[in-house]
Amino acid sequence: MKNFIIIVFLLSSGLSVGQNFPDDLPRPVMRELNTRFGKEEIVLIEKKMENQALSHDKFYLIQSKNKAQTNGYLHYGRVKTCRAGGCSMSGNKTADEFDSEYFDYFIIYNAGFGVETVKVYNYQASYGHEISARGWLKQFEGFKGNHILEVGKNIDAISGATISVNAITDDVQWKTKLLQQAMK
Repeated sequence: MKNFIIIVFLLSSGLSVGQNFPDDLPRPVMRELNTRFGKEEIVLIEKKMENQALSHDKFYLIQSKNKAQTNGYLHYGRVKTCRAGGCSMSGNKTADEFDSEYFDYFIIYNAGFGVETVKVYNYQASYGHEISARGWLKQFEGFKGNHILEVGKNIDAISGATISVNAITDDVQWKTKLLQQAMK
């Protein structure tokens, strides 16, 4: 009976039995991986990047547990943005400490480094939450870093979300380049 209760709890909480996910993986990221890869057992192998700026940025290789083949890559992290009044980085503050707003998001890449999915799962800024819309984020799908993403040209601008639009656009571009350099 005790085992039955544990299995029911795991299944009802959205976790797949047998998935080898790190303990600190945010729940929205786990849900997306479970949705995308279904019952296939995958393993996430953390990859440390040379130019990894912030401690909460993580990169993972997504690998099939039994086949040892690369299914893709995962990045999740935090993007810090200036407040609507501007940035305050006076004194000896580091990038982790400056007065800012932020949002947490993740990118799932295919094995060829193309963006499959971008999702914002924790938006903690006063303005610009429109960047969380699935329809707007679809613009990044297929991006492989072989061209420049420019707000107003190949990325739609959003009135009232200029700072957030530019921040996520720059970050997707930077993280894609960083991943490609590290994995080639």
